[in-house]
Amino acid sequence: MSDIDLSRSNDYRNVTDYFKGQSDEYIRDTLNSRRGKMVAIMQNLSHDFNKASAVRNSNAFGMRKLIFLNPENRTHMDDPEGAKKWDRRGALGTQNYESIEHHRVTDYQEVFDQLHDEGYTIYAVDNTPGYNPQSLYKMAFPEKSAFLFGEEQLGLADDLIEAADAMVYIPQYGSVRSVNVSVANGIIAAFYASQHMPQE
Repeated sequence: MSDIDLSRSNDYRNVTDYFKGQSDEYIRDTLNSRRGKMVAIMQNLSHDFNKASAVRNSNAFGMRKLIFLNPENRTHMDDPEGAKKWDRRGALGTQNYESIEHHRVTDYQEVFDQLHDEGYTIYAVDNTPGYNPQSLYKMAFPEKSAFLFGEEQLGLADDLIEAADAMVYIPQYGSVRSVNVSVANGIIAAFYASQHMPQE
């Protein structure tokens, strides 16, 4: 029998060594004490991979809140949030530590009004001509920034773009016009964090 200490090996959660053996409540409270002010708003995500990745991005970059604007779900009409169950395995447990809200996409104006009342600037992340999109690399974001993302195939609804304050795009150098929504979310979150989160 080995004398090796196996205490940490009993915690199979994907957490840093600092959090091994700690309760979910302790992890959540610790993360909440050092979060930034960034808010991410995800419109009509249909793939569980993208939802899980958005949750992991929220955790990785210390976002204040993640908001899902869900489509109408006719199989769960009694659900006031329009949400359906999704496969959370890809989030690797980070859903236990994040502040996640679900709203019907048709209630977007209420969500936006609340953010505006709190002093937030809302940026649509897209490259739609006609909305004067600004390059991400030239932006200095206010600390209270909220970013609106739409799934790659359909993009953002015009109503939501028009309700946002500005549009920002991610410059790209390949042959396609866009990146996956969860990738875009991660890029924006990392860029915001470089401006507003502690630098090691």
